[in-house]
Amino acid sequence: MTRENGLGPMRTLWLALVVLFHVVMVDTLVAPWPALAQAPAGGLTALPEADAPGPNLLKNAELEGTSAWKLQPGGDVWVLERAGREGKPALRMTNAARQTYVPSVEQAVTLEPGLYTIEGWVKTRDLGASDPRSGVRLCLDARPTGNWWQCTDVVRGTTDWVQVRMPSIPVKDKGTYTFTLGAYGAAEGVAWFNGLSLRGAKKRALDVYLLYPNFRGMLFDDRPQTVRVAVTAAGGPVGRVRLSLLDESGGQPKATREVPAAASTTVELDAAGLPLGRYLLRAELLDAGGAVAARYPDYRIVKLPAKTREKLHAWYDERNVFHGGGKPQFVIGLYNTSGYTTTRANYARGIDGSWGNDRIAEAPINMLINYHMGATPMPALTTYLDDLYARGIRYLQTVNFYQPQDPEYKRLEYPAAKQGEDALNRWVGETLGKHPGLAGFYTMDERPADQIPTVFRQYRQLAAAAPGTVTYGVLGDGWESQAPLWRDSLDVMGLDPYPIVKPSGQNDLSMVGEWTRLGQDAVKGSRPVWMVIQYFPLTDAGGWPTEAELRAMSWMAIIEGARGLLYWSFGEKGLAWVKDPKEKEARWAELLRVSKEIKAMEPVLLAPDAQLIARESSGGTVRTLGKTMSDGRYLFAYNTRSSPTRVTWTLAAPAAETTDLATGKPGPKVESTAITVELAPYEVRRLRIR
Repeated sequence: MTRENGLGPMRTLWLALVVLFHVVMVDTLVAPWPALAQAPAGGLTALPEADAPGPNLLKNAELEGTSAWKLQPGGDVWVLERAGREGKPALRMTNAARQTYVPSVEQAVTLEPGLYTIEGWVKTRDLGASDPRSGVRLCLDARPTGNWWQCTDVVRGTTDWVQVRMPSIPVKDKGTYTFTLGAYGAAEGVAWFNGLSLRGAKKRALDVYLLYPNFRGMLFDDRPQTVRVAVTAAGGPVGRVRLSLLDESGGQPKATREVPAAASTTVELDAAGLPLGRYLLRAELLDAGGAVAARYPDYRIVKLPAKTREKLHAWYDERNVFHGGGKPQFVIGLYNTSGYTTTRANYARGIDGSWGNDRIAEAPINMLINYHMGATPMPALTTYLDDLYARGIRYLQTVNFYQPQDPEYKRLEYPAAKQGEDALNRWVGETLGKHPGLAGFYTMDERPADQIPTVFRQYRQLAAAAPGTVTYGVLGDGWESQAPLWRDSLDVMGLDPYPIVKPSGQNDLSMVGEWTRLGQDAVKGSRPVWMVIQYFPLTDAGGWPTEAELRAMSWMAIIEGARGLLYWSFGEKGLAWVKDPKEKEARWAELLRVSKEIKAMEPVLLAPDAQLIARESSGGTVRTLGKTMSDGRYLFAYNTRSSPTRVTWTLAAPAAETTDLATGKPGPKVESTAITVELAPYEVRRLRIR
């Protein structure tokens, strides 16, 4: 973090004056709307209890011999010792670094869709002494059923018996998977393993997800009045499910509906006749005799007058469109990593030679995350928000380390931090929430599912303290498959696929589309998904994305339903690390062209989705998004394959002509209702149809 020097004794006086001016002006201009201020945060009121573990699916898990296990390689690498932890057998691994390939012990298992946890005990001696990155770990490998693997943390050095664990690994498809244990890297030294397990979570009897109202349980009286709920009964069609809207103050049911229990269904309740107020959505599974067999935690729904939205700096509507300052927007954002200063002029031109907000504002950016400003003194931070807000850019404050167990917590000099995380999050929410330029809070970055209780707790505090904001969290780095578990702990979900790891033309760009669908499936299309797009060189071999790749990745996410894009990074690891001035200008110019192209289509992107195609010939290889405007129909499409693809679309209604939006020239010919195009590998095509 960069601090300004040389201000002398005037700094304290200046900061005090800024705080006084800011508090007086903002409190005067943005007084809370009474109905909103009196309403507790809506949404899920408590997390459901953790799923109980099922039986151990590994054969010979106690290592009574090596039957059911495949040991690689043979020889003296793997030896079964009888005196392991608690006197039980243990597998010993030695001489791993001398082998031609990485030693492992494997067992194939057949898994049903669900959540799985891998566990084991490990002991090490001088492991990875010559390579500090090496060690041992356990993994669940989906290949060949899928193209992923999930692993525990790597154990290295010298340790007594320690348990390693990877919980909540989602398995979507029935098939053969492989449980593995063994070396990671060139692991010299010795390691022992025992107490191995692979357990599926028993599905809870009743699972519930509030689809609408989708923004923090706020049901505005001028928006749709049908409460929609996704319900899953694990036992299938046994008994009935009862959904009730209860008056929160008295507990009386105001609307009730019972439906037959089903593996998966959507239930609707009519709330049109309910007066303004606070309600609890209660979901109960009834047995054959009508007794309550299971109950899901309540969702709070707050019915509010439409005028309440005038005091919401940020919210999103029933189509997941973001509204900032009352204006619908397609989110185009940047990550930055600058330090802080005390004047808008310095934020504008940049600090310590870095580019500042003047350069950022050259792009049609309307959202920004500064990853390095989570502990910034409040006066300097509000000055930063002032400068961004004047440029039409809203801000997400980084709070993903606002938990005492995080090593970064000690950097916080806010007095509220000494009172604990709840007091800190309430204070930050109340203080920053007064600024019209605050969009919300960045609460989670590539974290495993065991952090959900912590993030959910923070979410409840921030939502109550700053109701007119959103929280945003991003999954990736191996945790993306856990996205469904995060659905009630974030307002907006993000994922960060970074496919550019090899030279141009050798990368699977469709990874961006796949991960966007993963996010959409996780929230059942009922919350916004803002994707993080690679704008940095992840590997030396891959280098920077080309402009064509940047454009393709952006439009793939949009076509799959993303309501926003954020580019990592304008700061470290990205543009700020480019030393050649000419290259830096060139890289920035590429993002300018791509982002302006997207911004020019904003009215179209904000329109409702439209079913333009009745049939298509690619079998899903070509993915599409349709929109209808007064000047024509708009079709966006991309090829998911690394090879050329030919597709014929049969339109739902006849057309006479098409225009290629990339060139402004006539597009493919229309023959009655049919359009045939040839798409290059991962090519994106944007057409206007009339």
